[in-house]
Amino acid sequence: MKNKLFQISKYSVGIAMLFCSTLLIAQTSKSDPNDSQGWYGAGVKIDLPKKWEVTIDYQSRFINNMRTYNGSYFTLGGSKKVSPLLTALADYRLVLADNGLYHRFSIGSEAERKWSRFDFAIRLLVQNRLQDFDELEKANDNSGYWRTRFLAKTALTKKLNLYVSTEPIMKFGGNYFIDNIRNTIGFKYKISDHTRIDLFYIYRPDFAKTTYNRLFQVVGINIDFNFKYLNPK
Repeated sequence: MKNKLFQISKYSVGIAMLFCSTLLIAQTSKSDPNDSQGWYGAGVKIDLPKKWEVTIDYQSRFINNMRTYNGSYFTLGGSKKVSPLLTALADYRLVLADNGLYHRFSIGSEAERKWSRFDFAIRLLVQNRLQDFDELEKANDNSGYWRTRFLAKTALTKKLNLYVSTEPIMKFGGNYFIDNIRNTIGFKYKISDHTRIDLFYIYRPDFAKTTYNRLFQVVGINIDFNFKYLNPK
Protein backbone atom coordinates (compact mmCIF):
# COMPACT_ATOMS: atom_id res chain seq x y z
CA MET A 1 0.00 0.00 0.00
CA LYS A 2 2.83 2.38 0.87
CA ASN A 3 4.54 1.63 -2.45
CA LYS A 4 1.35 2.44 -4.37
CA LEU A 5 0.90 5.71 -2.52
CA PHE A 6 4.54 6.59 -3.21
CA GLN A 7 4.08 5.88 -6.93
CA ILE A 8 0.96 8.03 -7.11
CA SER A 9 2.68 10.86 -5.27
CA LYS A 10 5.59 10.75 -7.74
CA TYR A 11 3.21 11.03 -10.68
CA SER A 12 1.35 13.89 -8.98
CA VAL A 13 4.57 15.83 -8.44
CA GLY A 14 5.54 15.31 -12.08
CA ILE A 15 2.17 16.58 -13.31
CA ALA A 16 2.38 19.61 -11.02
CA MET A 17 5.81 20.42 -12.48
CA LEU A 18 4.35 20.27 -15.99
CA PHE A 19 1.57 22.65 -14.96
CA CYS A 20 4.04 25.12 -13.47
CA SER A 21 6.40 25.00 -16.46
CA THR A 22 3.70 26.13 -18.87
CA LEU A 23 3.07 29.27 -16.84
CA LEU A 24 6.51 30.52 -17.87
CA ILE A 25 5.59 30.60 -21.57
CA ALA A 26 4.74 33.98 -23.10
CA GLN A 27 1.60 34.66 -25.08
CA THR A 28 1.40 33.98 -28.82
CA SER A 29 2.65 36.72 -31.13
CA LYS A 30 4.81 37.04 -34.24
CA SER A 31 7.79 38.20 -32.19
CA ASP A 32 7.36 35.49 -29.55
CA PRO A 33 4.98 32.86 -30.94
CA ASN A 34 4.52 30.73 -27.82
CA ASP A 35 1.53 30.33 -25.55
CA SER A 36 0.38 28.23 -22.60
CA GLN A 37 -3.26 27.19 -22.58
CA GLY A 38 -5.74 25.51 -20.26
CA TRP A 39 -8.45 23.12 -21.47
CA TYR A 40 -11.12 22.10 -18.94
CA GLY A 41 -14.10 19.89 -19.64
CA ALA A 42 -16.47 17.05 -18.87
CA GLY A 43 -17.92 14.24 -20.91
CA VAL A 44 -20.49 11.46 -20.83
CA LYS A 45 -20.13 8.12 -22.64
CA ILE A 46 -23.09 5.76 -22.95
CA ASP A 47 -22.65 2.13 -23.99
CA LEU A 48 -25.55 1.04 -26.19
CA PRO A 49 -26.69 -2.38 -27.42
CA LYS A 50 -25.00 -4.03 -30.42
CA LYS A 51 -21.61 -2.42 -29.64
CA TRP A 52 -22.69 1.17 -30.26
CA GLU A 53 -21.47 4.09 -28.13
CA VAL A 54 -22.58 7.72 -27.85
CA THR A 55 -20.46 10.49 -26.33
CA ILE A 56 -21.32 14.06 -25.33
CA ASP A 57 -18.48 16.40 -24.35
CA TYR A 58 -18.02 20.01 -23.27
CA GLN A 59 -14.70 21.83 -23.06
CA SER A 60 -13.77 25.39 -22.13
CA ARG A 61 -10.41 26.71 -23.39
CA PHE A 62 -8.22 29.54 -22.11
CA ILE A 63 -5.23 31.09 -23.91
CA ASN A 64 -2.69 33.87 -23.19
CA ASN A 65 -1.08 32.04 -20.25
CA MET A 66 -4.53 30.72 -19.32
CA ARG A 67 -5.80 34.23 -18.62
CA THR A 68 -8.10 34.77 -21.63
CA TYR A 69 -11.25 32.77 -22.35
CA ASN A 70 -11.11 31.55 -25.96
CA GLY A 71 -14.29 29.55 -26.51
CA SER A 72 -16.63 26.69 -25.63
CA TYR A 73 -16.49 23.36 -27.45
CA PHE A 74 -19.55 21.08 -27.63
CA THR A 75 -19.07 17.64 -29.22
CA LEU A 76 -21.57 14.90 -30.07
CA GLY A 77 -19.99 11.63 -31.20
CA GLY A 78 -20.87 8.06 -32.02
CA SER A 79 -18.94 4.86 -32.59
CA LYS A 80 -19.61 1.29 -33.66
CA LYS A 81 -17.32 -1.68 -33.08
CA VAL A 82 -17.27 -3.48 -36.43
CA SER A 83 -14.72 -6.17 -35.50
CA PRO A 84 -12.65 -7.21 -32.45
CA LEU A 85 -9.90 -4.82 -33.60
CA LEU A 86 -11.67 -2.05 -35.54
CA THR A 87 -14.12 0.69 -34.49
CA ALA A 88 -15.87 3.16 -36.81
CA LEU A 89 -16.06 6.78 -35.54
CA ALA A 90 -17.95 9.98 -36.35
CA ASP A 91 -18.66 13.23 -34.52
CA TYR A 92 -19.92 16.80 -34.82
CA ARG A 93 -18.42 19.72 -32.89
CA LEU A 94 -19.88 23.19 -32.33
CA VAL A 95 -17.38 25.84 -31.26
CA LEU A 96 -18.48 29.19 -29.83
CA ALA A 97 -15.18 31.07 -30.16
CA ASP A 98 -14.11 34.65 -29.65
CA ASN A 99 -13.79 35.31 -33.37
CA GLY A 100 -16.82 33.44 -34.65
CA LEU A 101 -18.78 30.23 -34.88
CA TYR A 102 -17.24 26.94 -36.01
CA HIS A 103 -18.80 23.66 -37.15
CA ARG A 104 -16.54 20.60 -37.37
CA PHE A 105 -17.44 17.20 -38.82
CA SER A 106 -15.22 14.12 -38.41
CA ILE A 107 -15.34 10.57 -39.72
CA GLY A 108 -12.80 7.78 -39.38
CA SER A 109 -11.80 4.58 -37.63
CA GLU A 110 -9.58 3.26 -34.85
CA ALA A 111 -7.68 -0.05 -34.61
CA GLU A 112 -6.70 -1.41 -31.19
CA ARG A 113 -4.35 -4.17 -30.13
CA LYS A 114 -3.27 -5.42 -26.69
CA TRP A 115 0.29 -6.60 -26.04
CA SER A 116 1.44 -7.69 -22.58
CA ARG A 117 0.47 -4.87 -20.14
CA PHE A 118 0.01 -2.29 -22.90
CA ASP A 119 -2.84 -1.27 -25.19
CA PHE A 120 -1.97 0.27 -28.55
CA ALA A 121 -4.29 2.15 -30.91
CA ILE A 122 -4.08 3.88 -34.29
CA ARG A 123 -6.83 6.37 -35.13
CA LEU A 124 -7.41 7.85 -38.61
CA LEU A 125 -9.77 10.82 -39.04
CA VAL A 126 -10.87 13.10 -41.86
CA GLN A 127 -12.26 16.44 -40.68
CA ASN A 128 -14.04 19.35 -42.30
CA ARG A 129 -14.23 22.69 -40.47
CA LEU A 130 -16.74 25.39 -41.39
CA GLN A 131 -16.28 28.84 -39.86
CA ASP A 132 -18.93 31.58 -39.80
CA PHE A 133 -18.27 35.24 -38.97
CA ASP A 134 -20.68 37.99 -38.06
CA GLU A 135 -18.57 40.54 -39.90
CA LEU A 136 -19.50 40.67 -43.59
CA GLU A 137 -16.02 41.67 -44.76
CA LYS A 138 -14.55 38.41 -43.44
CA ALA A 139 -14.84 35.36 -45.64
CA ASN A 140 -15.94 32.03 -44.22
CA ASP A 141 -13.26 29.41 -43.73
CA ASN A 142 -13.85 25.91 -45.11
CA SER A 143 -10.84 23.73 -44.30
CA GLY A 144 -10.20 19.99 -44.43
CA TYR A 145 -7.77 18.01 -42.26
CA TRP A 146 -6.33 14.51 -42.08
CA ARG A 147 -5.39 13.34 -38.56
CA THR A 148 -3.45 10.22 -37.53
CA ARG A 149 -3.06 9.42 -33.82
CA PHE A 150 -0.76 6.77 -32.35
CA LEU A 151 -1.62 5.95 -28.72
CA ALA A 152 -0.26 3.62 -26.02
CA LYS A 153 -1.64 3.15 -22.51
CA THR A 154 -1.01 0.97 -19.49
CA ALA A 155 -2.34 0.49 -15.96
CA LEU A 156 0.00 1.76 -13.22
CA THR A 157 -2.33 0.65 -10.42
CA LYS A 158 -5.86 -0.72 -10.27
CA LYS A 159 -7.23 2.84 -10.46
CA LEU A 160 -4.52 4.83 -12.25
CA ASN A 161 -3.73 4.59 -15.98
CA LEU A 162 -0.97 6.28 -17.98
CA TYR A 163 -1.30 7.10 -21.68
CA VAL A 164 0.91 8.78 -24.29
CA SER A 165 0.12 9.72 -27.88
CA THR A 166 1.40 11.61 -30.88
CA GLU A 167 -0.95 13.01 -33.53
CA PRO A 168 0.26 14.68 -36.75
CA ILE A 169 -2.46 16.90 -38.23
CA MET A 170 -2.31 17.64 -41.97
CA LYS A 171 -4.32 20.39 -43.64
CA PHE A 172 -5.48 19.75 -47.18
CA GLY A 173 -3.76 22.33 -49.40
CA GLY A 174 -1.74 23.75 -46.50
CA ASN A 175 1.70 25.34 -46.61
CA TYR A 176 3.33 22.25 -45.08
CA PHE A 177 2.72 18.52 -45.23
CA ILE A 178 2.18 18.52 -41.44
CA ASP A 179 0.22 21.48 -40.07
CA ASN A 180 0.89 20.71 -36.39
CA ILE A 181 1.68 17.80 -34.07
CA ARG A 182 -0.05 17.11 -30.75
CA ASN A 183 2.15 15.13 -28.37
CA THR A 184 0.21 14.16 -25.24
CA ILE A 185 0.90 12.51 -21.89
CA GLY A 186 -1.96 11.95 -19.48
CA PHE A 187 -3.17 10.14 -16.39
CA LYS A 188 -6.67 8.76 -15.83
CA TYR A 189 -7.76 8.03 -12.27
CA LYS A 190 -10.84 5.96 -11.45
CA ILE A 191 -12.90 7.72 -8.80
CA SER A 192 -15.83 5.31 -8.98
CA ASP A 193 -17.33 2.71 -11.32
CA HIS A 194 -18.81 5.47 -13.48
CA THR A 195 -16.40 8.39 -12.98
CA ARG A 196 -12.82 9.05 -14.01
CA ILE A 197 -10.64 12.14 -13.91
CA ASP A 198 -8.29 12.79 -16.84
CA LEU A 199 -5.25 15.03 -16.29
CA PHE A 200 -3.13 15.72 -19.41
CA TYR A 201 -0.36 17.80 -20.96
CA ILE A 202 -0.01 18.57 -24.70
CA TYR A 203 3.17 19.77 -26.42
CA ARG A 204 2.04 21.13 -29.79
CA PRO A 205 4.48 22.57 -32.36
CA ASP A 206 2.54 24.44 -35.05
CA PHE A 207 3.91 24.96 -38.57
CA ALA A 208 0.88 26.66 -40.13
CA LYS A 209 2.46 30.08 -40.66
CA THR A 210 4.76 30.78 -43.62
CA THR A 211 7.00 33.31 -41.84
CA TYR A 212 7.26 31.86 -38.31
CA ASN A 213 6.46 28.72 -36.33
CA ARG A 214 4.42 28.57 -33.15
CA LEU A 215 4.49 26.46 -30.02
CA PHE A 216 1.48 25.74 -27.82
CA GLN A 217 1.70 23.96 -24.48
CA VAL A 218 -1.60 22.82 -23.01
CA VAL A 219 -2.53 21.53 -19.57
CA GLY A 220 -6.02 20.26 -19.02
CA ILE A 221 -8.41 18.29 -16.91
CA ASN A 222 -11.56 16.40 -17.87
CA ILE A 223 -14.13 14.54 -15.80
CA ASP A 224 -15.48 11.53 -17.67
CA PHE A 225 -18.72 9.71 -16.82
CA ASN A 226 -19.40 6.25 -18.26
CA PHE A 227 -22.82 4.58 -18.26
CA LYS A 228 -24.36 1.51 -19.80
CA TYR A 229 -27.80 1.70 -21.36
CA LEU A 230 -30.20 -0.74 -19.73
CA ASN A 231 -33.14 -1.68 -21.91
CA PRO A 232 -36.30 -1.54 -19.76
CA LYS A 233 -38.43 -4.64 -19.95
